Amino acid sequence: MTRGTVQQPLVIDCNYLQTVEMDLYFAVDQEMITDVYVENGDTVEEGDLLASVDVENMEKQIAELEHRLDRARLSLQQLQENKAFDLEQAEILFSYTAMTEGDKKSLKEQKESIEKSYKNSLEDAADSVELLEARLEAAREYMKNGRLYAPMSGVVSYVKTDLEGSTTDSMERVISLYDADSCMFISQNTEAIPYVDPAEEYTIVCGLGNSQREYTVAPANTESWGEQIYFRLLDEEYDPNIIKNGKISIITDEAEDVLCVDRAAVHTSGEKYYVYLLDEEGIRRMQFVETGLWGSDLVEICSGLEEGDYVIR
Repeated sequence: MTRGTVQQPLVIDCNYLQTVEMDLYFAVDQEMITDVYVENGDTVEEGDLLASVDVENMEKQIAELEHRLDRARLSLQQLQENKAFDLEQAEILFSYTAMTEGDKKSLKEQKESIEKSYKNSLEDAADSVELLEARLEAAREYMKNGRLYAPMSGVVSYVKTDLEGSTTDSMERVISLYDADSCMFISQNTEAIPYVDPAEEYTIVCGLGNSQREYTVAPANTESWGEQIYFRLLDEEYDPNIIKNGKISIITDEAEDVLCVDRAAVHTSGEKYYVYLLDEEGIRRMQFVETGLWGSDLVEICSGLEEGDYVIR
């Protein structure tokens, strides 16, 4: 029977999960997927091309539309320049002598005639440019939707089986990514919240038997704690197969410099507790005790024993 410190633990069961994960879908339907550039477990950067449909024909269409649009814009520009030139020439014809009222009337009529002569051609040319711009934008958007880019940096956690050679379906997930930095130990043991110090680091025990390992974690995302609590793994080197789950012991209460015995030495009888003592003659006898805090290894003894008593299991 000695004095010591008894700590009452609360064990938190945790699972190591990613908190930020994205499922990716093609935005076009019934297109052949010809290229897949990633596989499960690959690390990608935001903007990386992950997979693509057969866009060769679409690229040819876009090139043709770009060529036609350039020609249409040039034709519109030439019409606008020709109109401006004709209007300027009309002004010049009447600039050599002082203009009479008749001259002014004639110039106005001539300019109106020029405007009228170009009106339909300019409208047709402008319509042609607008139509080609819309078709080109639609073609580029379609080709963009036929290419799947990484919306964030992360790790590929899923690729549809036999994705290459299959046909797109905008409702079907084809690739999933998760943010490796968002992986955390998550627990449903929310009763531990009042006892967790956000500024403190804790030890988590992962694995079983000979493969058991200890790692260091820290509370994370405390503003989101509610139905779940989160801990961030601080160790840079770890075995991903071992850290899938683990246990964290949180101290909920502590008694210092108290009489205590090994937990295994305390027995129960109904609602009472007792221990076995060896008296001066070496005879074992039962002694009822009143307990306080129960720790993982020690139990506080409030009455029934004195310091120096020889307690056996």
